Amino acid sequence: MNDDRYVEYGAATGILFVVLSIVGFGIVIPTPPDLNAPAQDWSSYFLSHHDAVRAGIVVLAVAMFAFIWFLGTLTSVLRIATGTPRLPSIAFAGGILGAASLMVGLGAEAVAAYRPQGVDPLITRALNDLFVLVGVAAIPAFAALFAATAVVILRTGAFPAWLGWLLAVAAAVQPLTFGALFTKSGAFAGDGALGLFVPVIVSLVAIFALSALLTAWARDATREGNPTLTDRIRGAVTGAATGAAAGARRPPTETTRR
Repeated sequence: MNDDRYVEYGAATGILFVVLSIVGFGIVIPTPPDLNAPAQDWSSYFLSHHDAVRAGIVVLAVAMFAFIWFLGTLTSVLRIATGTPRLPSIAFAGGILGAASLMVGLGAEAVAAYRPQGVDPLITRALNDLFVLVGVAAIPAFAALFAATAVVILRTGAFPAWLGWLLAVAAAVQPLTFGALFTKSGAFAGDGALGLFVPVIVSLVAIFALSALLTAWARDATREGNPTLTDRIRGAVTGAATGAAAGARRPPTETTRR
């Protein structure tokens, strides 16, 4: 990674993923009916907006490419921080499995929008249900990604502690999506505040913060006289370990003795 002059761009792909995800879901794809809406409403939605849905899927597919690229950069950085492959491998596997689950959902949505004329409305709605419910299958994957990354950050001190806690929160809120299995309306539904928006927003914020920090550090490393990104991370880990060791050796104060 020391010799990779383009690590800054690799780190920035996380930001690109977040931006494209917001554009794809929030701007290009029109607002869909409620999950518990009649099947005919879903058929009419895809008949009226199939071109916009297809365009949104293209944007989201590019976003997934950026996410996979970012995972490669993140895994390399985590290995530098830990010196061992266990936690970075867990993070990478979680990210890949999560991305694969979401791409299955995108495929289902693409089928629904591909030939909406003459298709049974119940089938159209079922395809959209698949698009929504693959988020449930992705829960353990993204929880593993965020949890493993958080453990590396909090254990090594290679990055600011607030980032580690933000990632820990992102891991903790993933199970909220399980609510989509048990209800079609309300806060825990697949289109509800807790079943969808909280896990998605917290995840995007965490990825954006992590990507922005790595991009800024990589940019600083390209300037003459600054340490490389690898040296900066190893220095932070060494400094954190030295500080912890010094604290452990410090003799008790008079207040502590009392």
